[in-house]
Amino acid sequence: MSNETFKDHIYALIFCGGGGTRLWPFSKDARPKQFLKINGDKTLVRQTFERINSFIPAERIWIVTTPDYPDEVAEELPEIPKKQVLVEPARRNTAMAAGLGAVAIRKLDPQAIIVNIWSDQLITGQKEHEKAILAGASVAWNGDNLVALGIKPRYAHTGLGYIKKGEVFDVIDGVEVYKVEKFTEKPKKEVAKKMVASGSYLWHEGTLIWRIETFMRALSQYSPETFNRLEEIAQNLDKAGGKDKIIKTYLSAPDMSIDVALAEKAPNFYTVSGQYEWYDLGDFSVLWQISKKDKEGNSLISLDDGKWIGIDTFDSMVVSEGKRIVATVGLTDIVVVATDNAVLVIPKALAQKVKKIVEKLKEEKSKDFL
Repeated sequence: MSNETFKDHIYALIFCGGGGTRLWPFSKDARPKQFLKINGDKTLVRQTFERINSFIPAERIWIVTTPDYPDEVAEELPEIPKKQVLVEPARRNTAMAAGLGAVAIRKLDPQAIIVNIWSDQLITGQKEHEKAILAGASVAWNGDNLVALGIKPRYAHTGLGYIKKGEVFDVIDGVEVYKVEKFTEKPKKEVAKKMVASGSYLWHEGTLIWRIETFMRALSQYSPETFNRLEEIAQNLDKAGGKDKIIKTYLSAPDMSIDVALAEKAPNFYTVSGQYEWYDLGDFSVLWQISKKDKEGNSLISLDDGKWIGIDTFDSMVVSEGKRIVATVGLTDIVVVATDNAVLVIPKALAQKVKKIVEKLKEEKSKDFL
């Protein structure tokens, strides 16, 4: 009789393809945030790998990225064999990215549990993070269960998704697991305030855990078009002439997030309440929160010897890149970003709106600034 446990079948799939549009121009398509050194001397993707590699071996850590970044992935994560770096033929959102990882890993281990995790988040509290993932993996292993990690909200954030907790399902190694009542994506401010005040909601951290067979069965029921494309891809993996067929199939796949494909539809979701510090580095206000500050509450990120002088400047953030100096006078709660070919000035309170600038640049086909 086998002595294997769920821990022998845990794999990590690290998503490493996002562009980080709300941190423009600090983060650009050519240098997305997962390859930036934020809050330390290691890039976010390197931090992510080391955090996971502490309890999942490198031979069971896979990466999914886009054609833009395989070289950067190889440079940052030399421990990962090339065969474990999956390059999407095109961006088709997270449902296809997760599915590509699932069908590739299934060829090696049909019993695999996959921890789908983002490369651009900041997490502190290594032991508690590990306990939350192992609790989620246990729930996924022991039933037809899909699992999402959640975090107790610190404030009413409108740029995140929320998970409404149902009844307690289990307590594993001191970690609480709840039945999910519903997912809510990026609520308006007043709604978010009520959700946080109720105590019944968690931030949707983004990490999703499931057995491959459970995931694929759910996709076949709730997103059959995505499921069908993935099974077509699976038939052509590692086959002579299969690459062209995979590309053609991928390009015809739906552009759909995993939340839309599954989370908002499947009734068999559970959530683990993580007890660690988690930050979605989705805008400059969050970046300011986690950065080291001077006595006036200002934070500076200097790239390539960039400098800053501030006079009567408070609670602000400056990113200075290149051999230049940024000078500010009389600013409060402002973000100033000066890179090689772009300058951004915006109140911290409006940091989420940086994405609109990127959208406008795309409309104008100003690729040199993206």
